[in-house]
Amino acid sequence: MNRIFSNGPNSDFVIRPYQTMIQRSSHLLIAAPFVTRTEELAEAANQGKSVSLLAGLNVSTSPEALSALLGVPNCEVRYLTTKFHAKIFIFDEEALLGSSNLTMGGLQNNREATVVIDDIDEVDELKAIFSELWESAQTLTPEKLKLFTSKREMYKNATDNFNQLIEAAVGKAEPPTLRIESRKKTAKSKYLEALSRDIEQYRAAFNEVKSLLEENQLRRTDLEDVGMAMETNRFLNWLRLTHIHGDEPWQSASFKSKEDRKREILQFGKEWVETPRNKVPKDYVEGYNLVKSVFGTRDGIKDASKEHLTEALLSIHAFLEQSRFTSRGDIPGLFWQANANNDRKVREALIYLLHGSGEFLNRLHDFLYDSEHRLGQFGRFCALELYGTIKPDEFPPVNGRMAKALRFLGYNVRGR
Repeated sequence: MNRIFSNGPNSDFVIRPYQTMIQRSSHLLIAAPFVTRTEELAEAANQGKSVSLLAGLNVSTSPEALSALLGVPNCEVRYLTTKFHAKIFIFDEEALLGSSNLTMGGLQNNREATVVIDDIDEVDELKAIFSELWESAQTLTPEKLKLFTSKREMYKNATDNFNQLIEAAVGKAEPPTLRIESRKKTAKSKYLEALSRDIEQYRAAFNEVKSLLEENQLRRTDLEDVGMAMETNRFLNWLRLTHIHGDEPWQSASFKSKEDRKREILQFGKEWVETPRNKVPKDYVEGYNLVKSVFGTRDGIKDASKEHLTEALLSIHAFLEQSRFTSRGDIPGLFWQANANNDRKVREALIYLLHGSGEFLNRLHDFLYDSEHRLGQFGRFCALELYGTIKPDEFPPVNGRMAKALRFLGYNVRGR
């Protein structure tokens, strides 16, 4: 293979090594200020490869190209808004470095200067640079992409201050400079980035499973009243209890291609709709309806008695599951003791989490870590499952068992 590419007859086109390296790699780290072409990355993710794209949000980046990757399992997209000029395409043990953006111009039409890097030390150095850029970027969520799409169309002719207008909408994100203080991130911002990444991965994986079950009519008549999101929740719970014994099967599971995932999900789905042992508690639908009635509105939380609040919380699997890890097993007693028997604070915290203003991620952070909103004995998966039960269109009802089942099926998600 040539080592220098410039989209010309004497030095070949950048798109050739780019496509070749994608095919023979399992991990792709791509940084490009301008992004308009992502079909190869989407296909790579669907083949089970891990894809991390760092894009610039600017007038030259296509919202459609970013949308093609958002929600794709095994693919994560982050963004920077200013001071981002690096074009780095890193594969397993080789990289492309030069002037090519992730566009048809950069890969094929414009005269560029891009070189192949295959020295392992140099590739590792590029990975360190990419990591630094990645840590300073923000996760592209569906909400942020929607804002970028609308503002880009609105301000596309405002060439003088376009970046400032975009930053005002989606939030400023720029790479670190030589100034030490610019490298610092608050604990909250670091947590929000990690949490946002996890949530987008859970959402993409869960929604793919849900769509496959629904499209192939793999439904259980005994669960038709709870909706497709909750039925998918029950399917993944059944999968964990029936086919994933211990931690080794899900911890050692390899990432799978979209076709391989589909094949397994349909196979397990057919078994799921036929088995009489669905692992669904007899009072599940009753408990689900209680959760919706108590937590579905602000007034429902305000008006529920302490006993009804407790009963509804026990219908959240992640909350009830804590009894396995306590010597007393009295989760309601431990919960109220951890919260000083202050039902007013419990109500206010749950209202804030489920029905507060602002972005859910910020409220979730406050709910888990801010003393004003934090509840004892009610951790991350309790909050995620409860929120997903009440608002499945925003986030699926994921808990620890679901996460492990998704990892077992070959999705690149955290199992804990």
